[in-house]
Amino acid sequence: MKKILRFAVLFLLPAALLLSQSLVEVSKKEQERREKLKGKNVKVITNADLKTVKRTPAVTTSAAPPAEAEAAEPPEQEYLDAREAERAYDEGGGSLFATGILPDTLMVENPEFALYPPDGKFAEIPFGGFLDLELRAKNGPGNDIAIYARRSGTEGGAALEDGIPVGAEGSALPSALQYGVLVWGDTGDWEAIGQGMGINRPERFDLGNISSITGIRIVFRAFGNASADLRADYYSLTPQGFSMGIDAVESLH
Repeated sequence: MKKILRFAVLFLLPAALLLSQSLVEVSKKEQERREKLKGKNVKVITNADLKTVKRTPAVTTSAAPPAEAEAAEPPEQEYLDAREAERAYDEGGGSLFATGILPDTLMVENPEFALYPPDGKFAEIPFGGFLDLELRAKNGPGNDIAIYARRSGTEGGAALEDGIPVGAEGSALPSALQYGVLVWGDTGDWEAIGQGMGINRPERFDLGNISSITGIRIVFRAFGNASADLRADYYSLTPQGFSMGIDAVESLH
């Protein structure tokens, strides 16, 4: 037991001496710090002082240079155009042009080209296909819908433009090949309102007794006396066949 106590004393004695020495150094440094502070005014901050401190944002940003600020604001004309478009939308109860493609659309190439104002891009409807679009229109005086359409294709290797061979006179597209127009109206079913040739742009249609519509279907097919006006190859759904292009569909009311 005595040996254990002697060993413990010998082991702990250096640590005690080091601790005593470090405490002396800390006390000496604190005394030196207090000597340096003598003669200096020390202000004590109280809660009353904190109430009078003016608060400022933690993060501030400088104002944008004049050029950047001007670019951030829309030009006055663009603002006026946007307000005019908004006014027309509110008064018309929606967009003046078709705004969406309905899921029953069949065999149409680039159907999205038929949306919004005319831009020279056409949704191509092959023979037997049809294009269904979202369109809100009301029955008003005169015609109610305008369709921007053109027919195209090839015949005997010659390109057609609006159904007429390029550089030639006379229509190469049979008159029986037209597009039919149906609308989704008050009865909850498609109702036919007329046919178009795709020659004059736009071609206009009257809703007749239908008070308002939410959709329109454009079908490319043969109307009238097809057997007398059509040859068998006009029914072909090949690249050499014909198509009806739709650029835009507009509500007039």
